[in-house]
Amino acid sequence: MKLKLTLIVALLLAQFTLAQDLASLKESTQKIYLATTTLDYDAILDSTYPKVFEILPKAQMKEILIETFNGNEQMKIKLLNIAPNFEYGEIIKIGDQNFCLIDHNLEMELTLTEKIEGEEIEMMVDLLKAAMETERVTFSKEANSFTVKKKSTMIGISDAATKNQWKFINKDKENVLVNKLFSNKVVTALGL
Repeated sequence: MKLKLTLIVALLLAQFTLAQDLASLKESTQKIYLATTTLDYDAILDSTYPKVFEILPKAQMKEILIETFNGNEQMKIKLLNIAPNFEYGEIIKIGDQNFCLIDHNLEMELTLTEKIEGEEIEMMVDLLKAAMETERVTFSKEANSFTVKKKSTMIGISDAATKNQWKFINKDKENVLVNKLFSNKVVTALGL
């Protein structure tokens, strides 16, 4: 009887810990989404998995973010504030790390400074579809802009490097960053 009671208590504690972990993951996900849509660069960097900065220093990453969203002579990118409809995968424990794949809606607008027409539009639509892995790319002649709608995936990571807080990276098409940061065992376990 005592063994049964111990097992039940252990199981309940494990469920409670998982529920707490999912709650903190959801809270952290909302924070990074808000930071991204409001272009709070410091909050974005604070929510980024810290080992990324061993590859690209934080100051340099901030400069890239600012340049990307402030635009340049050719185009300006704007993330549209839409309902992300987060879909959380299973929290997977690998060694001392916790991971979670989080799918969400993403919409962005790319406004060009020079007018384009005809074949250039078709070429840009095809390029954006391939680069962004989506079929939902439209062009507005009036605004001279492309709207891209897609499902995007973030990877939540909680480990010693994050002080067991959830931090994030975006899953990229080729998994370049994931492959640099994590072992083959992690990449395989996450199905990447």
